[in-house]
Amino acid sequence: MDIVLKSLASAVVTAIILVVAKFSGPKMAGALGGIPIIFVVSYIFLTMQDRSGARQFLVGGVYGAIAAVFFSVLLIWLNVHFLKTHWINLVVAYIACFLLAFILASVGKK
Repeated sequence: MDIVLKSLASAVVTAIILVVAKFSGPKMAGALGGIPIIFVVSYIFLTMQDRSGARQFLVGGVYGAIAAVFFSVLLIWLNVHFLKTHWINLVVAYIACFLLAFILASVGKK
């Protein structure tokens, strides 16, 4: 049941961002969508006195934020140089983003 509630909460947040995009434009929606939700979850964990889980979650969120910035920069670079293959560029940047996040999280364990 917990996963259903989390999925519903995620759907509500996504719907809000899409409504903002419709009425305020993609720039505002991107700004709202780019806010790392992970920091909010970490704060909730901290208030629940589960500091060990919160710290790991927060560090993972920072790694994810770094990977997301890398994704954006790489996608812009790919689209500048290879505009005709913009869908392939998206896939390449997406895979590179996940690989970077995975590498950061793996190296960060040690």
